[in-house]
Amino acid sequence: MSEEWLERYAIYRYEWEKELSIFYSPIARRYAVASNSQLEAYLTDGRFADVFGALADYAPINRQKKVLAPADYTLLTILPNNVCNFSCSYCYSAAGRNGSYLKEAHLKAAIDYFIGSKPDTFGRPLTISYMGGGEPMLSWSLVKSGILYAEEQAIKRHLRIRHRIITNGSILDNSSIDFLREHNIDVSVSFELLRDIQNLQRKNYDIVEKNVKRLLDSGINVQINVTITLANVERMEETFEWLLKEYDQVKNAMFEPVTGQQLFATPQEMERFYNLYTKQFVQCLRRAEKAKISLTSFVYLRTIYPLERACPGELCLTADGQFSGCYCVASPRDHLFSQTRYGWIDMYNHIHFDMTRYNELKAHDVYERAECQSCKVKWNCGGGCFYQYASYDESYRRVVCDFTRQFVAQIIYYKVEQRLPVNHVYPILLKE
Repeated sequence: MSEEWLERYAIYRYEWEKELSIFYSPIARRYAVASNSQLEAYLTDGRFADVFGALADYAPINRQKKVLAPADYTLLTILPNNVCNFSCSYCYSAAGRNGSYLKEAHLKAAIDYFIGSKPDTFGRPLTISYMGGGEPMLSWSLVKSGILYAEEQAIKRHLRIRHRIITNGSILDNSSIDFLREHNIDVSVSFELLRDIQNLQRKNYDIVEKNVKRLLDSGINVQINVTITLANVERMEETFEWLLKEYDQVKNAMFEPVTGQQLFATPQEMERFYNLYTKQFVQCLRRAEKAKISLTSFVYLRTIYPLERACPGELCLTADGQFSGCYCVASPRDHLFSQTRYGWIDMYNHIHFDMTRYNELKAHDVYERAECQSCKVKWNCGGGCFYQYASYDESYRRVVCDFTRQFVAQIIYYKVEQRLPVNHVYPILLKE
């Protein structure tokens, strides 16, 4: 009886201590620590309903969908150019760079659509994120113009809007910093924190360090994005301690494992990397909880927030004036572009969407993939990242699946040890 009930409600059992187990519901975002005999008692005569009842009290994932069409997105991602002043060793977009710059007319058309497609009763906040492609600050005048224009349009519609810039941190001056502060822009800086790792993977340590501290001293909300590779995966705790020591104003950090099959000589090397990452991330998470810092990564967010697709897709405007469903695939030179490109802006600045292509892209989810059907963590994975699945060989994809199962288990054990709710994460401290 118990196994049928667990399967019906997608509740998973992890061994705990003595005769106790962890019963974890990814969809309800809850867990319970109890014995198997208590579960049987609940199913037999309703005892311990306060323990088990909440695990099955949820709306199915497919009823929680908020994005069914391009007009439903609350995030517009803009890639203002396809050029960069860095040559990072692991860059996913370098091979597709074509030197394009976004036209201001295309930018305004996308903003008009993004804001104009929302009903008058729309109450959720909107976000516009400028990122690469390349380095967005190389197109600062265009980015600045877009921010001002979007703010004007949002005021007319009585909508709330925020802006975020994801940058390598190398191109900032007093004027741009003043603008970022005055307009309450959130800034994410891709920065490896440790001097030798930054200079190995991205270079320009002194420039970026100086600019991060200038942003912080100006009172700007800064998130530090550290890419974890083979070179620094065993130094994640050291990296986090350096963050605490040198950048104590930072309250948000992302330690993201690198993406790219070509970065690992064999599946076994990737497996070793992920094992180290899992162990180190949990250790850093313990330290982050004590320091009241929000530490995250995409795999962590997928663990604490259930989903049927690894991401909701993207309303991502490329530098060529086209819409991609994945910001990792942003140029016609990228080999997956034909699969992710579902919209474009024509010569009259009118927007068109290929809904057949859009729906095909959105169909990459837990229902489509046969290997997901009996997987213990499918709701923590959403069928896997489209970019990874489409660009990795099967042997590497299996490693990613095994990593996800291991990572989820360790996060659940950590949550139980710390007596934290499943979806607990320190909120991003945004200034209002």
